[in-house]
Amino acid sequence: MSPAPLADQGERDRIATDLDTTLIVEAAAGTGKTTALVGRMVAAVTTGRAELGRIVAVTFTELAAGELKLRLRSAI
Repeated sequence: MSPAPLADQGERDRIATDLDTTLIVEAAAGTGKTTALVGRMVAAVTTGRAELGRIVAVTFTELAAGELKLRLRSAI
């Protein structure tokens, strides 16, 4: 039996695939924002919509920025 779909699956799909739109993602801690953002950045670069050196991501803490940087490096 497969797990029930997430209530916000449509929004998660949009984050991953709507690369021509600027989005603001706001959610509670531990909900997958960093994972979604890394996936979006990798998709933007691999599809040619963005250059890695021209992407800006804003976080609230230096710790979050460091985590984002590590995950992006790992994904690339």
